Amino acid sequence: MLAHVTDNLDERFDAVWVGYPASYGPAPSWQGMAYEDSVAIGCENLAAAFAATGGRVMMLGYSQGAVVVRRFVARLARTEPAAVRRIVGVGLVADPHQPSGVVEGCHGSGVAGPDDASVSGADAVPAYWVGAADDVICNASADSLIRDIADLTGNLGVNGTAALGSWVTSMWATLRRNGFQNAARTAVSPAQWRRDGRRLVVAAREVAGYLPTVISWRGIRFDNDRGGRHTSYGVEPYRRHSLTDRDATGCEILARWLQVQATFVEYVVPVDDSARAAA
Repeated sequence: MLAHVTDNLDERFDAVWVGYPASYGPAPSWQGMAYEDSVAIGCENLAAAFAATGGRVMMLGYSQGAVVVRRFVARLARTEPAAVRRIVGVGLVADPHQPSGVVEGCHGSGVAGPDDASVSGADAVPAYWVGAADDVICNASADSLIRDIADLTGNLGVNGTAALGSWVTSMWATLRRNGFQNAARTAVSPAQWRRDGRRLVVAAREVAGYLPTVISWRGIRFDNDRGGRHTSYGVEPYRRHSLTDRDATGCEILARWLQVQATFVEYVVPVDDSARAAA
C-alpha cells in the first residue's frame, strides 16, 4: 500500500521499508502472533531504523503500521523529546486510532479508539490522515459492535498454548473491569436490546466494507459490492467531489502533503543531508 505513496515522492526522499509481522492473531496466517506483540516488534524495528537514519525523517504507516508509527512517536516524545524534532511529519493511512474530525466524510473514529493511552503524545509531530468513510478500521461508528471485538482480541495469538492462555487472561480482565470503549454507551436493558438490533445491522455493513469485493469459499464466488474499502487508498479516487484533484488517490494526496511538509517545515540539517521517509 505505502509504495503508492513513496513512488510519488520526489528525489529528495529516500524510502526505507521497516518490516514487522503485521499480524492479528490468525490473520493473515493461521498461527500468527497477537496484534499487541506484532505492534511491539514494529516499534522496536522502527526505533532501530530511526536511530540508523540521520537528518530529517518522515514516517508512514498503513493500518496496523499507523499504530506502530504513532506509538513510537508517543514513546519518543516521552523519552527523547529532542529527537522528536527530527520527525518532520507522519502520514497515516487507515489508522485504527484515527481521531474524529481529521478526515472529511469520516464521522466516526478508529475502531481501536481515538483516545487510547498508547498513542498519547503522538500529536507532538504534524500528521496527515487518509481514511474512507466506509472503512471500519479508521471510521467505526461510535457504538460499533466491532469495537467490542477489537477490545477483546488485541492479545489474541494462536502461535502456541502460552499465547492462547495469555489472550484468555487478557480477555477475562477486560470483561471483569468492563474495559470496553462502549462501556458508557451500553447496558443490560430492554432499551439497549432494541438498540442492539440497529448495531447488528451497522456491524454487518462495516464488516462488508472491510471484506474484499470478491469472496470465494469452497469454489463458490460471492460479489461484495460494499467491499474493498480498507484497500482502496492506492487505487481509487479519494476526493471524488473535488474540483482540482478528483482523480487522485488517497496515497497520491498524502505524497503531496509530505512533499509540502518537507519543503516548508524549518529544520537545520547538514547541507548534504536529505529528507528520508521511513515506511
